[in-house]
Amino acid sequence: MSLYRSKQKRLFDRVGRKGYIKLPKPGTNPRGVEIIKEALSSLAEDEMSKVIKISWQKTQIDYDPYKRWVDYWRED
Repeated sequence: MSLYRSKQKRLFDRVGRKGYIKLPKPGTNPRGVEIIKEALSSLAEDEMSKVIKISWQKTQIDYDPYKRWVDYWRED
């Protein structure tokens, strides 16, 4: 078992399924399960984890998907 998988297993054993993963709502078409924020943060803060710090700069864009599709449908 890899080092990273063993860390995940230890964390999973400590916090349990409900503290580690969030299952999708029934009737949806998910792409998988979500790792809960606190669990992911705990893995990232582990001293053996390799972390790349990224400074995200969110820019505001002027985009209206509804208008885009209405305009697109009018072209047809």
